[in-house]
Formats: sequence, structure tokens, C-alpha cells
Amino acid sequence: MSKKQNNKNELSKEARDIIIDEAVKQYKEGKIKNSLDVENFLDNLLQPLMQKLLDTELENHLEYPKYEHNKEKKNKTNSRNGHCKSKNVKTKYGNIKVQTPRDREATFEPIIIEKGQTTLTGFEDKCIALYAKGMSLRDIEKTLEEIYGVKLNKDQITTLISAVNEETEKWKNRKLKPLYVFTYADCLYVPIKYELTSAKRAIYVIIGVDAQGYKEVLGMWIDKNESATFWSGVFEDLKERGVEDILYMSSDGIAGFKGSLERVFPKTQSQRCVVHLVRNLYGICPRKEAKTIIADFKKIYTSTSFEEAKIKLDEFKETWKEYKRITKKAEDFMEYLEPLFELPQEIRKCIYTSNAVESVNSALRKVTRGKGAFPNENSVYKVMYLRLKELSEKWKKPIPNWKTIQSQLIQLFGDRYMKHLKI
Repeated sequence: MSKKQNNKNELSKEARDIIIDEAVKQYKEGKIKNSLDVENFLDNLLQPLMQKLLDTELENHLEYPKYEHNKEKKNKTNSRNGHCKSKNVKTKYGNIKVQTPRDREATFEPIIIEKGQTTLTGFEDKCIALYAKGMSLRDIEKTLEEIYGVKLNKDQITTLISAVNEETEKWKNRKLKPLYVFTYADCLYVPIKYELTSAKRAIYVIIGVDAQGYKEVLGMWIDKNESATFWSGVFEDLKERGVEDILYMSSDGIAGFKGSLERVFPKTQSQRCVVHLVRNLYGICPRKEAKTIIADFKKIYTSTSFEEAKIKLDEFKETWKEYKRITKKAEDFMEYLEPLFELPQEIRKCIYTSNAVESVNSALRKVTRGKGAFPNENSVYKVMYLRLKELSEKWKKPIPNWKTIQSQLIQLFGDRYMKHLKI
């Protein structure tokens, strides 16, 4: 370590020791009695620190220290011109008062606390994080005051959050990857105000797994009802944003979905979500027998081959022959299950359920439930985008068994898949 670095460390240590010594002194004098007093002691250091940094910024701008003349400087006209009126600045430690120094030529632009800035960086992120968790503006206002002792009114919070609008629009129109191996489509319903009334609208979410096995939300779309025209628009949107190919798409059999998918992405294999089939079956089961019936039906779709599945279906029909509607539905469902058995088990597990998107929708419902009707579609997009952004930060690893799945995809699709791999 150089001598210069040693000196720097000694100065840092000296400043730190001065603060510690002062805290110990105040403790001995009885001014610090508990952890709250320690926090207040540290809070009181912030105001003089910020003021000193602002004054030093001006000093650097003028290129000469306070109380010294600038005779040797090229710029001989500019000089200090007092301070602006003191202003309250909200920080995570509470409110502080500072006075921005001025220069005669008005060329000084502070960086530490900018002109007109009344909130230090960080509160925007806190407001947005709370908003993303579904908190109302009133709740955010109350939380910030209780935790940080900072009072922001509804309009100020709205201003902080409004910056998300531009970010949301960029996200909705961002470029996507050329290939998605697995995709999952599902929807949830949210009340939105239209003129004098409110109505529930379907919010469709599609999640994709890219060529390297990583999940991402491809987009959200809002519509009054499901239709072939709507889904054609969704798939065209994906194509315009760069998607060239999709290997598998899992959905719950929503209206107009399959035909629209085949028109835009003709090579994509569409799969009916087994979890939704199970729910349909559960809905007609007697309450006392429901769990046992569903457990027996699971033996069918988790079979190792289609032949085994047909045997399990025969056993299911025999066991529950007194429930004709149930056995008939299980038999009808076989057309959706048959294509699964042509695939390796690892890939089959990835596409027979849309659990990936349903878990996301479950998280989205938490931030929309109990909020009443949203004022417009834009506010829905904003809240959901923030929540999706928070969720996607956890997707740092490929999906389970990815190495095995990748080998299987190479065997099944060859160059159609391999050309999208990063070398």
C-alpha cells in the first residue's frame, strides 16, 4: 500500500473516530440513552454535511476558496453572492434544511442537491417499490411518514411515480428475442373504470423461456373479451418485436387462441394446460370424493407412455363408473394428453402446465385485489409492470433440468433450435 493511501486511510479513520468519540461523550452526559437517540445523533450530522458539500461545490465552481480573492484567475467577474432562501429537503433520515449558495453570474449548478430538488434520491425508488406491492397513494404517504418521518402528499407521490409511465411504454414495445422454447399464456380479470361505470377486463400475460432456459414476461395485453382477432393482434405484436419462432405454447384453451397462433406461428406446437383440465374435472366432482378422483386422474397424465395412460384411463373409468359425467370428461381429455407422450418426460413437464404464468398471475392479483376499480388501463399497466419487474429480478437461473432439456431440444429440432444458441 502506498504512503498516499495510508494517509487517506488515517484521515478517514480520524473522522470516524471523532464521530465515535462525540457519540460516547454524549452517552456519558446522558444525551444518548437508547438506539433512537443514536439515530437522532446521526441524523443531526446530515444537515451540516450536506450544507458543507454544497458550499464546497461552489468553491470548486469558482476555483478559489472562500475569503480569498481571485485576482490570478482568468474569470475575475464571477464571485459568491450569498445563499438562496433555506429549503426543506426530504431524506430517508427525515427533513433537513439547506441553503443553496449563489454566484453573481448564476452559472453555478449544484449536483449534491440540485436547484429545485426537495427530495434526495432514493425516495422515488421507495415510492415505486411500495406502489408495486399494491399500496394505495394514501398508504404510501402514511408509511413514509411513519418509517422515515417524511411527509409527502398525494400529488408529490403521484409525480414521483409518474416517471414509471415512460419506462412502462418502453417495456411494452421493447425488442424480444428471436426464439422462445416454451411459452405460457393465461389471464386474470381486473375492474377498470370506463366513463361512469366500471367493468372487469381480461389482462393477458405471456411468459417465455428463451433458448438459454431463462424466463421472461413477453408482455401484457388488455381486452374486453377473448377472440381470434384479439389473439392475432397479440401474436403479430410478438412478431413485430422480434420473435421469429416459438417451439411450444401452453394455454387453457381460450377462445380464438389456437387458430390465431397457427396463422402467425404455424410451426408452434400448441398444448392445452393440464392444470386447467384438472380444474374443470374438479368442478364437477362430489366434494367428499374430489381429492381421490383427482389423484386417480393424475395417474393418467403422469404415465410414462400413452399406452400406460390408456390403461390408467380404463382403471379410472371402472373405479368411478357411477359418475358418468366425470369419466366422460376424463375420456374427452385424452385428445389433449396424447401429444404429450410423444415428448421426453422433462419437456413434457414443462408444457403440460402453465404454472409458470399462473404463479405470476397470482402475484399480480395480490397487487390488484382490494384496490377497487382502476381509473384507466394505463394505471393497470403501470402497477403490473412494476410488480413484474420485481418478480423477474428473481429469475437469475435457467429453469430446472435445463441441460437435459437442451440436449432433447437439439435432438428434436436440430438447426431450428441450435441456430439461436449463443456460441
